[in-house]
Order: sequence, then structure tokens, then C-alpha cells
Amino acid sequence: MIDAVSFENNTLGYLDQRLLPLKEEYVRTKDYRQAIAAIKTLAVRGAPLIGIVAGYTVILGLKSYSGSKEEFPHYFGNLIEEVEASRPTAVNLFFATARMKEVYDAHFAADPLEELFAKMLVAARKIHTDEIANCDNMARHGAALIKQDLAETLKTRKLNVLTHCNTGTLATGGSGTALGVIKHAWKEGLIEKVITAESRPLLQGLRLTAWELEKENIPFISISDSSSAFLMQKGMIDFGIVGADRIAANGDTANKIGTFAHAVSASVYNVPYYIAAPVSTIDITINNGSQIPIEERSADELRTIFGTQVGTPTTPVLNYAFDVTPHQYIRGIVTDKKAVVGNYSEELKRLVD
Repeated sequence: MIDAVSFENNTLGYLDQRLLPLKEEYVRTKDYRQAIAAIKTLAVRGAPLIGIVAGYTVILGLKSYSGSKEEFPHYFGNLIEEVEASRPTAVNLFFATARMKEVYDAHFAADPLEELFAKMLVAARKIHTDEIANCDNMARHGAALIKQDLAETLKTRKLNVLTHCNTGTLATGGSGTALGVIKHAWKEGLIEKVITAESRPLLQGLRLTAWELEKENIPFISISDSSSAFLMQKGMIDFGIVGADRIAANGDTANKIGTFAHAVSASVYNVPYYIAAPVSTIDITINNGSQIPIEERSADELRTIFGTQVGTPTTPVLNYAFDVTPHQYIRGIVTDKKAVVGNYSEELKRLVD
């Protein structure tokens, strides 16, 4: 089993994903600032996993507190702000901090700090176990939708699926969102091969998804991000499925940069293109994708590849970490509650309410 994240004896454990696949290094820390740095630097990444780690990071911050109860509200407010500032796009992070704040609001006045902290730890662990269960539910709903939509093709052969970035255990702590659906569909005999786009500039598809698929003994091949349209043109891709870091109320979806380009190509060649994400990724307060904050990362992520400089230090770079796929390019959104097809505005609101 891949141990992406753990929390035992007031210690956060995580697999440093920056080093994969060449080195598997597990980090153990009791320092909440180190945990925040892990989120910022993508040592841990993937919207659901960020939410899990954010919950545990708050717990580490609580465990380091030594002041009075009267001083605690100020400390707690600053702690939450620090955690929330680590990554702006993944809504699961804010879902996790909101859960911590709910426990604080409900119990701070009446409980001693020790009891309050214990209740917050219960909430953080529930975020973790809920994500594992969410992955299992998404896997079932996604496989059922694939069987329904691609029934004619499945009468004659198995399917080739395109995915982008990493949406498996490394991104969720469970079996995965999009990759969890793929794993489940593979076990049901629906999948012939997984085509994983490299996912520049940090190569999560080439490094992380390929690593997970190899661990699972699922046939795959990695491609450059710009190859997918040509493969669709040649009939080599039957459907695509990717994850999401935030889904707007109308179904517009933010995901790893490059996702939108695959979606446009899929639309041209009539290839079904799905999103898989837990309901916690839906941000019903945002009307459409234009309102989703898109993180812009360091220029050196493009100018260097794992420490090797490939562009001059003065090369101007625009390095968006995510893009937004408009809802009309999405065949269906697979959540832990159900697979939604069609009227996203109404259906997503029902899921969240």
C-alpha cells in the first residue's frame, strides 16, 4: 500500500512527492510550519490530500501552543490564516480549515483547551477517513457511467483512457479521484491501457501517476502533454478523466494546467471527457470559472527541470499552475454522492445542499 499521509503520536507523516519516482522518502514532523512548507512546495499535493494535510497541520499548530486560554483565539486565528495562505486554488484546504473553525466555534467557550484540541483531532481524522470513503464511492459511480456511455465500444474491446497530472493515492490518501475510477474500471475489465500525460512543468503524470500505475500492475504509456489531440485523431483514446481542484457552481472546473487543452481536443473528436472530484471540491459560492483564483508559480519551475537549467535566468515566464475547463466541454462530473451529467448548475447545488 502507498502510505501518502499518516498522523500518529502527534506526528504528521508524508511521502515527499517531489522526489518520486527515483526516491521514496517519508518525512515525519511535529512542526506545523514544516507541514505548511510541504503544502507550499508540493511535497504533498492534490486537492483532497492537501485538505487532509491542512487538517493535521492545524492539529500540529495546536499541539505547539503553550499560552493561556484567553490568548488562544488570537493564536488560532493566525494559525488558520497561515494554513490557508499555503495554496489558493484547492478548495479542499479551505474546507478543512472551515471544519476546524466549526469545532472551535462550537466548543471553545465551554471546553478546556485540552478537550477542544481532542475534538479538533477527531474532526481532522474524519476529514481523512471521509476522503478514503469518497474515493471508493467515486470509483463505483465513475465505472458505472463509463459502462453506460461507452457500452457500444465495450461490446467489442476494452478502452484506452487519457488522464492528466496525478489523481491517485498520492493526491487523495485513498484510491484516488480520476485515477481511483480508472483503477476500479481496470478491475472490472473495462480498461486496456492508461495514457498518462506528462503534466509539465512538474511532470506529475510522468513521475507520480506512472509510478502508481506500475505499483498496481496496470498497463500504461506516458505521453507529452501536446500529444493527446493527435492520439485522439488516430482513435487511440476512448475517453478522458481528470481530477479537479475547484469546481464552480456552473460546472466550470479548475485543474492542473493542460487539462483544458485535452478537453478542447476531446470535444473536436467526440471523446467523452469526465471530471472526478469529491463534493468538497465544489465551491457553490463561485458562479463560474472566471472567479476561481488561479495560482501562478515560480518562473524557475519552467526554466529548470529538477535542478538542470534549460532556460536562461532572464527568460520571461508565465507559469500558471492551473487552468479552467468550461462546463460545456465536460461530459460528466463524478462525485462521491453520484455522477452528474447535464444541468450542472442545478445538480451541483443539490449535492452541496
